[in-house]
Amino acid sequence: MSLPNKVCNILKAIGSCCSFTAPIVSLLSDFQNHKQNLLIEDVLKTAFAMIDELDNRVRNMEYINSQEFICDLLRTVDYSKDEIDENKRIMYAKYLTACCHIDNAENRCKRMFLELMEKIDGLDFYILKSLKNTFDGKDAIERIYCKYHYEYNSDVSKKEVMNHFYYLTSLGLIEMSDQEEVEAFLQKYKEKLSKSTFRKAHLYQRTTLGDDLYHFISKINP
Repeated sequence: MSLPNKVCNILKAIGSCCSFTAPIVSLLSDFQNHKQNLLIEDVLKTAFAMIDELDNRVRNMEYINSQEFICDLLRTVDYSKDEIDENKRIMYAKYLTACCHIDNAENRCKRMFLELMEKIDGLDFYILKSLKNTFDGKDAIERIYCKYHYEYNSDVSKKEVMNHFYYLTSLGLIEMSDQEEVEAFLQKYKEKLSKSTFRKAHLYQRTTLGDDLYHFISKINP
């Protein structure tokens, strides 16, 4: 239950003792409905504009005209109806657009991806985009912090970026690289990495789940 609805229920309970709460409940309900309508409209306008821009060769019209699309749309609306962060609403719009891509329409993981989308933000997705599914270099936190800071002129701190890495790891979307895997990679270039350097190097990569989520969304946002 959203916070305004909880407050409404509390005010209704109080109303049995204090009659003046009734108009407050009405105003709060009207505000909540109006706010949700605006947020839903924003997500759907953005999504349908993106869907309209999809190349006809990849836009799956059979899916768009199906009941499954309506179900995916309603789920997206349900997740985004209280989202006040504009960037997060754009992510939901991208998700719904990605559902319409010919490579994604029959993906049985769509619902799970939507649940994951609720848990991540723009910086999290930038980290996913910046990593690969295999070992791709050391000092991932430092490297991505510098790139994100430069590209977005962001005041995000290195510690915040590090916390996002830990958070994505807890979601199972990224993982620290295995030392044997790293050494096998470096053997091709006749390089070695000591155990102490390995522990300090912050070597991360996308998991299979993180890779699948990234490629699902990046079908419309490479």
